[in-house]
Amino acid sequence: RDLHSFPTRRSSDLFGGAAHWPTPQPETLSTLRDEAKRHGLVFVVHANALESWRTALDAHPDVIAHGIWQWDGDRMNAKPPPEVRDVIQRAARAGVAVQPTLQAVYGDLSIFDKSFLNNPRLAEALPHDIISYLTSDEGQAAQRAQTDEYRQAIAHLFGSNSIDPAKAMAVGPARATATLRMMSNEKVRLLFGTDTPANEGIGNPPGLNGRLELNLWAQAGVPLSHILRAATLDNAKAFGLSDRGTIEVGKRADLLLLRADPLKSIAAYDAIETILLDGNALPRASLLPTK
Repeated sequence: RDLHSFPTRRSSDLFGGAAHWPTPQPETLSTLRDEAKRHGLVFVVHANALESWRTALDAHPDVIAHGIWQWDGDRMNAKPPPEVRDVIQRAARAGVAVQPTLQAVYGDLSIFDKSFLNNPRLAEALPHDIISYLTSDEGQAAQRAQTDEYRQAIAHLFGSNSIDPAKAMAVGPARATATLRMMSNEKVRLLFGTDTPANEGIGNPPGLNGRLELNLWAQAGVPLSHILRAATLDNAKAFGLSDRGTIEVGKRADLLLLRADPLKSIAAYDAIETILLDGNALPRASLLPTK
């Protein structure tokens, strides 16, 4: 169960410490942790800023949902300060698992870059009617209105109209990648997660954004073997799902049969041939949108 102990981010939060949302008192988090344990639940704390990670680690969570892409200082600087490495090392020593959810912030880039609509995978993830709307005059007008809203918010945040909003929006994703690379190097226990549906824009379509998340991990240098474990065995273990996560007699037969080796290329996850859902084989083509 995800006990969302920290506020969710807003558009202004993506640039690091802009909103200064309050974090719960230690006593509150301690009570939540004790109640989670009493009910046999996994204690998951929502945090994506340096300050909230510190508070989360003080509460001894099982999992932190989100990586780190917020901290004080230059809002256009994507390089993590030493304090960020400190909390990442602390998480590694404590054995706390982390769901980095990079695509949650990378998807926001679609607010200023509509090229995502040209992604060929989109037609395999969304019904054709939705894609038709997104590319229609009405859909395009709605996206322009959203872009204008974000442009004004960014100008207000920086106190200037001279800031390139697309470059400002790209800081959060760059930070998320940099901190994931640190987590991988420091041997933090990583768990696959997508935060679907996340934020605004068209860049986080359900289903597809999980596939995009895998790509972002690989681009950040996370070993392919770690990616596979994070999406299967390690997630099952972290959430106490002993009936899945590995291929063994007596476990749930929820499997993807691939035509390529995911330990050799991240592209293997595009080579799904058959889906086994509770032991029932479903050809991948049978699950594609038809209208």
